[in-house]
Amino acid sequence: MLRLHGFAFSNYHNLVKVVLVEKGIAFEEVPSYPPADESYLAKNPTGKFPCLELEDGSFLGETKVILNYLEEAYPQVPLLPTDALARARVRELMEVIDLYLELTARRLYGEVFSSSGKVSQEVRDSVRPLLSIGIAGLAELARFEPYIAGPELSLADFSALFHFPPVSIASEAIYGEDLLGALLPAAKPHRKLMQQREAVQRVQAEQLEDQKIFMQRPSRGPRVS
Repeated sequence: MLRLHGFAFSNYHNLVKVVLVEKGIAFEEVPSYPPADESYLAKNPTGKFPCLELEDGSFLGETKVILNYLEEAYPQVPLLPTDALARARVRELMEVIDLYLELTARRLYGEVFSSSGKVSQEVRDSVRPLLSIGIAGLAELARFEPYIAGPELSLADFSALFHFPPVSIASEAIYGEDLLGALLPAAKPHRKLMQQREAVQRVQAEQLEDQKIFMQRPSRGPRVS
């Protein structure tokens, strides 16, 4: 059986988790919280969360690597199109969400989601225009027909589902405005659509439960992939 190592409050952890559930893949969840200790580093030397333990005892790190593995190893419930260009478009959307929204907004997370202190004015001033550019770029690429890449559900939808909320929360907390909601209004009905799925309801409920545990931990500041 596959084993998912990480913590259920993490958006990256839940991106892998929801795909496992959606595909109907049997797995065991192994709670592991940052900072990575020696035991976790033996599984994933970068110390990033999550990592996936395969049935042969080997490990995979990096969320998108794990997702691509699951898509290839468990194709019975496909979450990528069959057409090569359409697959590339889904991955393009995921890269934009990951690199230009989530990773950019992550520079604000220390003040919003942990006890590491306030972010500097320099960071605040530099992140806001980068976020606006990233969201505008995504708005040009996304289709929302009704799914983010078109009429079919894909990995990009789950990426949006779990990466959009912290971006919105962080921008509203720091700037007093949900930049994502303001610049990409289609995100809200998309989220409602995705929340109708049983896999999403299960994972989000467990994420909420783990939030209480995570926020009470004395040392927070996850390295995620």
